[in-house]
Amino acid sequence: MNLFNLAKDKLLNNDVAKKILGNSSWLISDKIFNMILGVFVTAVVARYFGPELYGEFNYALAIVSLFTVLSTLGLEILTVKSIVDKDHEEGTVLCTSFLLRVLGGIILTVVSCIVMWMLEPSDKYLQLIVLIMSSSMVIRSFEVIEYWIQAHQIAKISSLIRIIVSLVTAGLKLLLVYFRGDLILFSLIYTIDITIVSAALVIAYIKYRQEKSRWRFSISYAKEVLSQSWYLVLSGLMVSLYMRIDQVMLGTMMPNKDELGIFSAAVRIAEMWYFVPMAIIVSFRPVIMSKKKSNNDGYIRSIQLLYSIVAWMGIAFGVFILLFSRSIIGILYGPDYIESARILSVSIWAGTFAMLGSARGVWLVTEGLQRYSMAYIAAGCLINVTLNYLLIPSYGGYGAAIATLASQITVAIIAPAFFKPTRISSIMMLRAFNLKSLFLDIKRK
Repeated sequence: MNLFNLAKDKLLNNDVAKKILGNSSWLISDKIFNMILGVFVTAVVARYFGPELYGEFNYALAIVSLFTVLSTLGLEILTVKSIVDKDHEEGTVLCTSFLLRVLGGIILTVVSCIVMWMLEPSDKYLQLIVLIMSSSMVIRSFEVIEYWIQAHQIAKISSLIRIIVSLVTAGLKLLLVYFRGDLILFSLIYTIDITIVSAALVIAYIKYRQEKSRWRFSISYAKEVLSQSWYLVLSGLMVSLYMRIDQVMLGTMMPNKDELGIFSAAVRIAEMWYFVPMAIIVSFRPVIMSKKKSNNDGYIRSIQLLYSIVAWMGIAFGVFILLFSRSIIGILYGPDYIESARILSVSIWAGTFAMLGSARGVWLVTEGLQRYSMAYIAAGCLINVTLNYLLIPSYGGYGAAIATLASQITVAIIAPAFFKPTRISSIMMLRAFNLKSLFLDIKRK
């Protein structure tokens, strides 16, 4: 108890820690609300459509998601870093990032439609769904304003926006079920959600920005940021592949989409806790980047503390889900999805390593080592595709879950250990699983 009180006093008397906690609390509150609302609404929708149609929607969503990650062009971390470092005017950073994302979104919308046409040449229904949802990649360009919010640690703005928009779109989804709408209308709601969020972000930026620098496109900054981001772009593609390829392969290798619907139900539950570590990672990001310049010891301790917090959050949530997986699936999705419980018992552990990988991304960019991420993410992608190819025919969604877990462990810990500059991150991640070190890190903080 004395150790707990000491840690509490340290946090409350540390201005940086209080800012992180304040920013994280808004991000976490937003995500908790969206998680509760989203899980309930998703369960209603999944029950309404059934495993087959729900699987078809998630098949289309997996195709779009493959390219949505890529459409960010790796600009999120780099844009936040540019705003924090103040090497360029804020308006130049945001305008250039926005226009680059618009161009990337247009190109990738076309690419995603072509890919779906190649995979399902005779299914015009799925092709239309992909077209509707992939158009959101262009609209998502306004997410550059969220980068500005992250850099200034004013998460209250975006959190309130997402809470309100979530209520609106949840209502639309329930109305769709009530009036017995189809997947086309459901895919439209997906795009409407992103459109409303984008419009609200623009309004918030105009109202709350303090630096009135003019928005202008800079070719020199575009070249600079793209020269740094191509590692992140390729990494994003490979991350997207090993995060979504299981759903794509399930949709193409299995005789129908039932198995994918069951698998997607499990993944939805397994991913619902991600918002907590991601909120903390986002809040730690500017602090870690700032400490790199002023306090190297504090910089290392901050990274280790971040790894430890993420690891033990994953363990706590994983044990809870493992104990109650069947009850959770039964209550939310009903007997048609009960096989999801077995898949969930494996999928839940992949999230811990996925979030550790996300936390390491801050360290990689700060150290200028993002080029190494390509190699070990490629290794994870190879492991995932190979194991999916071998396991899906015999084990279906359960085999895909095993493949995902193996690939996440490879990317987070095994592959980085083979490279001397990034080996320390593997060591720090292993140390993060020591509960005693977590309390010591808080104490030193």
